[in-house]
Amino acid sequence: MKKAIGIIILGLLLVVNETTSAGAQKVDFKTAEEFEQYAISHGYPFTARAQPRSWINADGLGVKKRPASGGSRHSQQDANGMALNACAAISDDCFISHMNGQLTHEARKLLDEAKAEKVVEQPDKKYDDKKIIIIGSGSGFFVTDQGHIVSNEHVVGVCKKVKAYEAGKEIYLDILATDSVNDIGLVKGKFQNIKYLNIKTDGAELGEDIVAFGYPLSQTLSDSVKLTKGIVSSLTGLGNNISQIQIDAAIQPGNSGGPVLNMNGQVVGIASAGLSKLYMAKEANYIPENVNFAVSSQTLTAFLKAHKIKITSGPTRIYSTKELAKIGEPATIQLFCMNTMAEYAKLKKADKHSDVLLDLQ
Repeated sequence: MKKAIGIIILGLLLVVNETTSAGAQKVDFKTAEEFEQYAISHGYPFTARAQPRSWINADGLGVKKRPASGGSRHSQQDANGMALNACAAISDDCFISHMNGQLTHEARKLLDEAKAEKVVEQPDKKYDDKKIIIIGSGSGFFVTDQGHIVSNEHVVGVCKKVKAYEAGKEIYLDILATDSVNDIGLVKGKFQNIKYLNIKTDGAELGEDIVAFGYPLSQTLSDSVKLTKGIVSSLTGLGNNISQIQIDAAIQPGNSGGPVLNMNGQVVGIASAGLSKLYMAKEANYIPENVNFAVSSQTLTAFLKAHKIKITSGPTRIYSTKELAKIGEPATIQLFCMNTMAEYAKLKKADKHSDVLLDLQ
């Protein structure tokens, strides 16, 4: 009988013919992938890698253990010795991968090293710092018939360019002013049909009904304006901040910069932020419901006056929600923040504009 030894030097199969006994198991590895698959089938995850070695499977030598009743077959010790000798005869770099149906100690070590090497730290990506792309989106609303749009500073203040659309046409906006303390931004563009909103200069009233307009979750929901209804819960914001009001109308990422109207159709706030449910669940062990904030209309009024923007208060009649939708919808606009991918990566890492940044990675 002939016995065959399968030896691999990563890509080159050598076969040595010797005497063998019938019925022996023979496993040859022609490629590193075959060794990987064999290892996986025996419960050892393995990532193939180049090795300056020969692999030999002792189970393929065809040398069986002497039966308990005696016989002429070799003992297991002899079989192991023959495998080691055959391997040594091939190369000093040769090692046994399998013996007695099991992975050898050296093979196990190789697999453990391979598993450890599977976790490789990825180098920092290098981005084109010249190409300007859309990195985020938010909301805004017209306050004059000359194309002045109010939004949040955290929506437009991190942009190299701000873009909007009118009837499918791209319109690039000039960033006129930002107020990082009160989170207000002012941009302007050339639009054909402008419907602007009146502003309640003396501010919201506690408990009055309000409706918030905006473009939330633009990557998930439709691209039409959305409105949610609520009340003014408090005339101060976080930490007794008098430049904010608290509202319970639902606010989502993308709502930032949108108008908050009372039932007279007047702006009483700019949707700005919400109390993070994840943060509060972690820090205070409870989940807040509908705790959101808007920049107060008094603060907005002072900002616009400082930048010489004329505003109007409008009529005092009360509208239904359906009528209010016809006032707020055409005056609310979606804004797209444009910057480089490198700047996007920095903002994403800083985690300060998560309600504006799109999911680009």
